[in-house]
Amino acid sequence: MNTLGQNIPDQHTRPPAAPGAGPRPGPIPDRSAPHFLLDPRQREIAEDLLAGRPPDRATDRMITSLLTGTGVLTVRALCFRLLALGLVPQPGPLDAPHLDALTRAVWEGLRWDIPDVDLATAVASELRHHEEAVPSAGAVDGALDRLRQRYATTPHGLVRVGFACGILSPGLGTAAPEHGMATATPPGTGAWDATPAQRRVLAMRASGRSNAACARAEGTTVSSITGRLNTVKKMPGVCAPRTLIHRALADGVLRQPALQERTIPEQERAVWEHFATDVSDNALAARIGTHTGLGMDIVDGHMHGLRLAYRDDCAVVHEGWRHGVLTAATRTDLTCCADTVASAPASGGAR
Repeated sequence: MNTLGQNIPDQHTRPPAAPGAGPRPGPIPDRSAPHFLLDPRQREIAEDLLAGRPPDRATDRMITSLLTGTGVLTVRALCFRLLALGLVPQPGPLDAPHLDALTRAVWEGLRWDIPDVDLATAVASELRHHEEAVPSAGAVDGALDRLRQRYATTPHGLVRVGFACGILSPGLGTAAPEHGMATATPPGTGAWDATPAQRRVLAMRASGRSNAACARAEGTTVSSITGRLNTVKKMPGVCAPRTLIHRALADGVLRQPALQERTIPEQERAVWEHFATDVSDNALAARIGTHTGLGMDIVDGHMHGLRLAYRDDCAVVHEGWRHGVLTAATRTDLTCCADTVASAPASGGAR
């Protein structure tokens, strides 16, 4: 019998509560529960995925149960876990192909539990530590396309081929290297009962992607992405998307980025510290001015500069955590619902 969640370095624990945040909700049951076995229908879907079949709407719910049960967010990482944990038999051996460093890095990176749109950035980040020349995103995508064509399968189908060729092995983990993009924690961790799909979208929004870009990455509609975000906002009880990202970081639903302290001018820091305030976008500048005592021209100027630098208000918040401007102790004053202007846009920056 297979036991999930053992000897897997990717599991995360709930972070400590922020001062004044009140009691944490009770622990969310760990969905990578011991003695998780596949029923016949789950096994059929698992075999289809490992054979390279693309997911479809008819199997969405079952795939979500497999993602949750194995403690991952993406189908590629799911395929890796299914094989690594022995939930499905490993394939028979194939001759190992001769690979250049880039192609090997791309193939090894298919196990990482990050959205496909972040794979090229993560591979380039990994190679930056080992190679003199850092590949472009186009070079990474080209290497992946050649592998797909060579073996006539999808990226998640390449995971099984990777096991057969000895490129991938059970001892490897699914955590990606630090690559500058936001990442979510596995299902069952953090203070919210968020689904894998909701966590993926939170990570992409925190990386500065618009709802439309998230929809393209997920192969769905903008209204579906908006629905996921509206549902997950109810978990911490917030209204503004940037506040949602802040709370996701504070509550362990998104991974807190590695701290990179730098010198930040005092007025810019004062504005940045209030970016997670839970008011409508139309009310944000005035609220910052009220809290900081800065003139509106100064507030507007720094807000504009931060949005130019990071493309989207959600990314401004995420990068505020990276640079130590925002922390779990940052107040958000959860009063936006009374202040929200009906005509206000859904989020600042990207559309």
